[in-house]
Amino acid sequence: MSVLILQIDIGHGTQWGKEYAIDPIRKIFIPSVKKYAKKHSYDYQLVVESEYKKKGGDFLFLATPEKHLSFERYFHFNQKHESIVYIDNDVYISNNAESLPEINGLMNAPEPEGNASKIFRERYNQPVNKNYYNSGVTFVDNKTAKNLQNYMLYRMKNKIRAKGKNSDNMMLNEYILENPSIFYELSNKWNYMPFLENSTRIKKANFLHFVGIYGKNFLFQILKSNKNLTILIEQLIESQIDFKFRY
Repeated sequence: MSVLILQIDIGHGTQWGKEYAIDPIRKIFIPSVKKYAKKHSYDYQLVVESEYKKKGGDFLFLATPEKHLSFERYFHFNQKHESIVYIDNDVYISNNAESLPEINGLMNAPEPEGNASKIFRERYNQPVNKNYYNSGVTFVDNKTAKNLQNYMLYRMKNKIRAKGKNSDNMMLNEYILENPSIFYELSNKWNYMPFLENSTRIKKANFLHFVGIYGKNFLFQILKSNKNLTILIEQLIESQIDFKFRY
């Protein structure tokens, strides 16, 4: 299986808006992904120039200029590889992470219950048990990747925004609604989001996602303490420390 792991690092390299996040992203998070790709003989691509700026025109399509950074991925989904794995740059991959599973169609992990999932269900008239999926880790096969790229770029060119939150994440959930036959739910061990409210603790996650304000605060507290960030993250993945006291 030929796999491309894709990441984005444009400008500040983060949607966080916090200067203190840049060093961990570039010195710890992104290198952990590169190390994982090398270990398992996956190809790796880091996008550092904005195709959206060249082809999308203004930065008024999504809610904020920063949110367009995560949309950049869709300019790079037409690849020769059998599968593409997109990973946000605030994701850390464990030293003990498993090799990737078989990738079919589109695969994403559900977000813990929160405001975004409630908005999604209300705007799209979905049942209360309908999951809302996080786009920060996306597994996609070659055929679906090309289809998804065409879908997203068409919406960008025609300014077809999401009905719920004006974000690429909400747009991806719309795509999932429209294409249920090619979607497969991904285990949260591939996108562990412990800093989001209502997250369920799991052991031995593969990918740890610092999504959410509490993730940023946790990172800030570690950096202020001068403790070894990599060691603490690995302990968190193994569920050997309690992160909640740092909230």
